[in-house]
Amino acid sequence: MIDGSGGCRKVLRWIAWAGGGALAVSLLGSPVRAERPVALSLAQAQSVAVENNQMLKAARKGVEAAQAMKLQTLAGHLPTVRLSEGVMRSNDAVNAFGFRLRQERFTQADFDVNALNGPSAITNFQTKLEILQPIFNGGETIFRRRQASLGVTAAERDLARGEDEVRFHTAEAYWGMVLARASLEAVQQALETARAHAAAAEARHKQETAPLSDVLAARVRVAELQEQEIMAANRVRDAADGLSLIMGLEAGAAATPADALALRAVDVDLETLIARALQARPDLMASQTRAVAAEKGIGAARAAYIPHLNAFAELELDSDNLFKRRGESWMAGAVVTWNVFSGLRSVGAVRAARAGAAAADAQADFQKARVVREVRKATREVVAARARVEVAEEALRQADERLRMTGLQYQEGLVTAADLLDAETAQTHTRIRKLAALHDLNVGLARLSFVVGEAVE
Repeated sequence: MIDGSGGCRKVLRWIAWAGGGALAVSLLGSPVRAERPVALSLAQAQSVAVENNQMLKAARKGVEAAQAMKLQTLAGHLPTVRLSEGVMRSNDAVNAFGFRLRQERFTQADFDVNALNGPSAITNFQTKLEILQPIFNGGETIFRRRQASLGVTAAERDLARGEDEVRFHTAEAYWGMVLARASLEAVQQALETARAHAAAAEARHKQETAPLSDVLAARVRVAELQEQEIMAANRVRDAADGLSLIMGLEAGAAATPADALALRAVDVDLETLIARALQARPDLMASQTRAVAAEKGIGAARAAYIPHLNAFAELELDSDNLFKRRGESWMAGAVVTWNVFSGLRSVGAVRAARAGAAAADAQADFQKARVVREVRKATREVVAARARVEVAEEALRQADERLRMTGLQYQEGLVTAADLLDAETAQTHTRIRKLAALHDLNVGLARLSFVVGEAVE
């Protein structure tokens, strides 16, 4: 059940691994039919995911429920109006006497002693209109309404955090698919190179300038890359399913990423990021709001110690026939009630409210400490990913140069086919490592924006 007390936040934590990254199973949206592949930017994919996400739809209903609870608190200010229709039949002397008086059909004959002591059964239909107007209830209504208003605010902030989480997991799935496609292209490029090396080895073997082992080694490498191509293509399909799942598209619907992995600027100032997170994180603000709301609960509980004042008015119509009104009466007044002793119920309620407020404060403090650590961790991951990209770029340049030089040396017969294949394998692995580092950088930046509480890009 999603409510204004963090339900959305809990549901969105159910994570399952799919494709190249963590996807939230709870981010299922209503299936949206896509007739043909559509190239989408990350921002467009996030917009679709937020629009179609079922759990966010439930969270929005949670906000509506919190608003409805706030509406209920008006009952402490507004009158209660109740209309009732009742029927009673009795031969009890007191009731029979009273019914006749209420129906305004009492006669001199009804004073007969025998009639009074042994009356016949009499029926009384009573229509009653009751109005109860609260005037003062010790401030309970005021505190409850403030508490409910804060509950609406907390629910809205939980919803905002839920939308941020959907955007972040969409970014994870999106960059996971981009990585899968780029890795497939890298393997296909390596396969093309390996086939060229195999053809060169076969040509040299025919010229009796290379042993058969060179040809066999090249063919083995081609077969290895063909297997990798099959696996990489399957990972692309898995990643596509993961992205369509989180976007709320039907199974098999294609959503092609329009953005590519790229080196993005990293300008991180830890203290600034922490300060921004403490100001912007919706879930942190929601926990702080709940702490304030819990304080209002103490005031509401204390209201039981104070006398309550209510005004009332009643209008009655009595008759011995359902459709005929004989007697009319009204009554109005006010009543003060004071629970001098309620069996320690009021004392317990106040203590429970204080404990709840203390717990809410502790949760808010813990959430604040967790936010700080999340920002610190995300910042370290981004810095590390950026450094890995730089290392991978330099390694790839060296691997490209090594492969070029080894290829020339192989043509001259200065190195073996094993050397050439080693150089090609190293280049492929280095290229894929660079792609992985770029992926981690892009996902890391998305996570950093998420933990800071800013738009995830």
